[in-house]
Amino acid sequence: MKGVIQNNGTVFRVHQTLRYPGEIILHQGRIESGDMETGQRFTLQVDEARRRDTARNHTATHLLHAVLRDELGDHVKQAGSMVSPDRLRFDFTHFAAVPAEVLDRIETRVNEKIRENLSVSTTVMPMAEALETGAMALFEERYGDTVRVVSVPDFSMELCGGTHTAMTGDIGLFIAVSESSAAAGVRRLEALTGRAALESIQSQRQTLRRLSVALKSPQDELPERMDKVQAHQKDLERELEILKQQLSKGRSAEILDQVEEVAGVKLLAAKVPIENPKDLRELGDRLKDKLQSGVIVLAAENKGKALLLAIVTPDLQERFHAGNMIKSLSAEVGGGGGGRPDMAQAGGSKPEFIDRALNKAKELIK
Repeated sequence: MKGVIQNNGTVFRVHQTLRYPGEIILHQGRIESGDMETGQRFTLQVDEARRRDTARNHTATHLLHAVLRDELGDHVKQAGSMVSPDRLRFDFTHFAAVPAEVLDRIETRVNEKIRENLSVSTTVMPMAEALETGAMALFEERYGDTVRVVSVPDFSMELCGGTHTAMTGDIGLFIAVSESSAAAGVRRLEALTGRAALESIQSQRQTLRRLSVALKSPQDELPERMDKVQAHQKDLERELEILKQQLSKGRSAEILDQVEEVAGVKLLAAKVPIENPKDLRELGDRLKDKLQSGVIVLAAENKGKALLLAIVTPDLQERFHAGNMIKSLSAEVGGGGGGRPDMAQAGGSKPEFIDRALNKAKELIK
């Protein structure tokens, strides 16, 4: 728990409070002003807002535990938890992910108990008596002879030493934000209450408003609108792919005009306006089919990088190796690489030297 320990001349800001066996309580923090000496009297003041938020999350954790056991089965046991002013995290034993519809039902039932505004009582009693009443205990925890039992009438009863609300209605609102795997056979549920839950709803509502404006659709029709947008995008992508193929076919004819004969070998060394290695390979395959016999070296520039492709037709592979060629050519553009005898690709960081690489292709053929 955080807060301030102070008197007229000293302020000690508490960052963390720890409890040790033998009822020893340790406050960790920093002296902001003054000095602390043995024998001085101080006033301890808890950060009330943080304490109330923590209490909301703690009592909600007890409600959640009871609902989980009721919905999923008695095999559910607490396997760890974290309660802070901002949120709660509850780990529990369970063999599978909790379906969304079951998670919604769990959230609804916790909120029903909140709206019933049930009293939350704390009772100190001997450990043996507490267990006889049916109070749940964590068997990995160490308890003293006397324990504190926190109860919500006819719903939840657990051994607990933490801070809680006086009524379940003080929690305000409970929102389950995620459910995931924490370990083998252990699930983790995170949730928000009170102020944090309200802030989360307001944030989501602002997001919906922005989407509604951007998509020009009422909020309750956003799912249908998104389906239409995604379908339209897929149609456009298909049309774009068809256009790219048609453009590439036309471009192939233009590029073939650059074929020249070097040392009795047809060489096509050209720079092309291609955006990615995949499209470069597809263009190279089309050109190879049309050229039938020869060596093809294509170069492209994309996002400040050089792309290179070398292709050797089957009849020339005893004389020329595409992988060896691309290794030599990529060195001209600040790259490196290799590949198969028939086809190889590489990249480089110096696209300004692409022309040098294309001229090097002629030297290699010679």
